[in-house]
Amino acid sequence: MPDIGFFELLLVGAVAFLILGPERTPEFFAQIGRMVRQGRGWISTVKQQIDAETQVIKEPMQGVRDALDDGLSSMTSTKKPDDTERK
Repeated sequence: MPDIGFFELLLVGAVAFLILGPERTPEFFAQIGRMVRQGRGWISTVKQQIDAETQVIKEPMQGVRDALDDGLSSMTSTKKPDDTERK
């Protein structure tokens, strides 16, 4: 999201008031608010769909990752040979 502060919003409101006039300015900002709400809803829906689709990939990969971790941990944990066995 862009970093828009209070003074920038105030400037946009003043310019809109000068261009559109006092009758149409509230209607304009209401329309902008509806568009922003719809955009956020759309983005939320897309994120949920992406998460659902990637979950199908993540579940089998977790099993592979666990198996690799088990295999690597068994390879790295080495026992020192006893001196009694070296005769």
